[in-house]
Amino acid sequence: MSGIEHESEERSMAMRIFSDAWMREYARLWNAEQNMVRELAQQRFNAVVGYGFLDRPTPRGLLVVTRGVAELAGDYDGRELDWDLRASSADWIQWLDQGFDLSRILVAVGARRLQLWKGDHKRILRKPPLVGALLRAFALMPEVRV
Repeated sequence: MSGIEHESEERSMAMRIFSDAWMREYARLWNAEQNMVRELAQQRFNAVVGYGFLDRPTPRGLLVVTRGVAELAGDYDGRELDWDLRASSADWIQWLDQGFDLSRILVAVGARRLQLWKGDHKRILRKPPLVGALLRAFALMPEVRV
C-alpha cells in the first residue's frame, strides 16, 4: 500500500470512529456483554460519556449509561458530560487496531495521549470492580465494525 493509500484509509477510518453508526454498534456490543453490564449495575454506574479527538472543541460520539446499560448512543448532542475522553485520530486508530489492556491505557493516560477532558478516573480506581468492567468496555471498542 502506498503512503497516499495508507493516508486515505486512515482518514476513512477516522471518519467512522465515534460516528453515529459506530456508537450505536458499540452500545449494542456493550449491552451484549452481560457480565460487564451486571457489574456496572451492581456498582450503580451511570454516566454520560463523550468520545472524541484532541483537535476538536466537542466530542464526536456520545454514550449514555444508566445502571450499567447503554441506553443511548450516537452523535454528541451538546448535553453535559460526566466523562470526555479524547485522543488524536492516529492514536484511536492504533488502539482500535491493537486493542486495549490496562498497561496500554495507563501508558496512554500517563503520556497524555489519552486525555480525560472531564471525569474523575481516581474515583474509578478506588472501586476495583469498576476497573475490570470499564477495561472490558475499552476492550469492546476494537470489535466495532461499521
